[in-house]
Amino acid sequence: MGKPKLVTLLTDFGTRDPYVAAMKGVILGLCPGTQIVDITHEIPPQDVLAGAVVLGQAARYFPPETLHLAVVDPGVGTERRILAGQFGGQTFLFPDNGLITFVAQWAPAETIVSVSNVSYLPARPPSMTFHGRDVFAPVAAHILSGVPLRKLGPQPETYELLDIPPPAQREGGLVGKVIYVDRFGNLVSNIPGQTAQQLYDDLPSVRVICAERDVGPLQGTYGFVGAGEPLALVNSMGLIEVAVNRGRACDVLSAGVGAEVRLRPA
Repeated sequence: MGKPKLVTLLTDFGTRDPYVAAMKGVILGLCPGTQIVDITHEIPPQDVLAGAVVLGQAARYFPPETLHLAVVDPGVGTERRILAGQFGGQTFLFPDNGLITFVAQWAPAETIVSVSNVSYLPARPPSMTFHGRDVFAPVAAHILSGVPLRKLGPQPETYELLDIPPPAQREGGLVGKVIYVDRFGNLVSNIPGQTAQQLYDDLPSVRVICAERDVGPLQGTYGFVGAGEPLALVNSMGLIEVAVNRGRACDVLSAGVGAEVRLRPA
């Protein structure tokens, strides 16, 4: 028995419509026996940054040779490229719009190609609005069937990454910003806890300010403050997060993606 074929799906399609099922049907029709794992289909519509964060955090936990098919594609039907690449021993198929940004941070590209070989594209013209079904899914099936990436097209000179400046040391502390709001309303910043640890010897004494509100020193977990109280901690992603115990920080602080997060030594 051959090695099981494993593909993950990440989209902004939701689950109430036929879109995700259609993609799965194409993959299974062309490559029977494939194991399909849903990372999520609840990325906010056209939110490439949110998709990039989720893909970068989830993909690293999958076994080598997994194929990750990610479609958050506001440019569908335009001249934007479709790319396939290997990062950290895993394969990714994605639109060239920055969706790969956080994967590329922990696993630089080993190889990457622009999908353009008509031999592996559908014979009939694809829907201009649903490349997930008509282009991405068939190409994914070819990859799962053993087609080498080099046969899919040429290597691009560059590929797009989101412009997210790293946290910066400024007068008054280390400054970053919120890059993701999860379903609990937690405000996830781009400040690694490890970076904070390297800068400040006494990390528990460091105060965190988010959207101009002092939420106090870093805590170990949510229950270390009273219900309804804000706090900051190093979350399971290894990033500084602002939260509210049994509440939604995004609502309590009236903050969202792009809000400033500042670490200030006591």
